[in-house]
Amino acid sequence: MIVVALVAGILAWSLTEYGLHRFVGHGPLRKRRRLWFLAPTALFVLFQEEHLAHHRDPLYFAPTWKKALAAAALVPVIGSLAALVVGPGAGLGFGTGYALTYLAYEVLHRRIHTHPPANAYFAWMRRHHLHHHVRAATNHGVTSPLWDVAFATREVAEPVSLHVKLAPKWLTDESGAVRPEFARDYRVVGR
Repeated sequence: MIVVALVAGILAWSLTEYGLHRFVGHGPLRKRRRLWFLAPTALFVLFQEEHLAHHRDPLYFAPTWKKALAAAALVPVIGSLAALVVGPGAGLGFGTGYALTYLAYEVLHRRIHTHPPANAYFAWMRRHHLHHHVRAATNHGVTSPLWDVAFATREVAEPVSLHVKLAPKWLTDESGAVRPEFARDYRVVGR
């Protein structure tokens, strides 16, 4: 039961990642700033502002302390609710799966923008996510296409055309041209 709960926690974070990214990160909440006194709305607006700052500058990431504070508030609530529903052991498994997958997401998302791909999965993940930076209505699952496929928001772009200001440093050489090992998957425009 604990292993099933762990896997359920992993899937739950994956769905949370997709939902936050699609409906909060790119949703209409910024129009509701007058409702700042409603804590969830205020947190969602803060998330959205940080997310849109990342879209303007893909090397910008919300400060780690903000992410840690959000996780410290959210993960115990998720784990406690799971424990109430399925019992303490399975609740702990669910919360652990959720928390570890969130941590993995944070590391992987940063690496998409800062490091070249090390294997086929990382190469796919970069193409999938960097295409999202070009077409924000698509590819909301940063680390998995599961929910993009389920909700018909997956879009494959071969190659991905990135504006020069969105191109990660690992993608281009000192002249701004796409490195030969990535030329099949990417184009840089706007130079």
